[in-house]
Amino acid sequence: KKAGLTGVTVGNWLCIKYLWVSEELRGQGIGSQLLTSAENESIKRGAKYSFVDTFSFQALEFYKKHEYEEVFSLFEYPYTGSRHYFIKRLK
Repeated sequence: KKAGLTGVTVGNWLCIKYLWVSEELRGQGIGSQLLTSAENESIKRGAKYSFVDTFSFQALEFYKKHEYEEVFSLFEYPYTGSRHYFIKRLK
């Protein structure tokens, strides 16, 4: 597949497992559309927050741009990179 998002709504939380957009489709707003759609659907289900984690070589700035707040990081994970954990209060 060229783009997609998987996640679950658990109680008050949207938990995003994977969000991906193929190289040739990046920069067209598709990732933003997928994220907004998942957030809106989870709000309909009663969620108040969203949670996602990403690696240092992936989408840090993307989530920051979408008002996600970094709350925790694992450094030297698994050996030389970093893994970053983000939350967002849904509106």
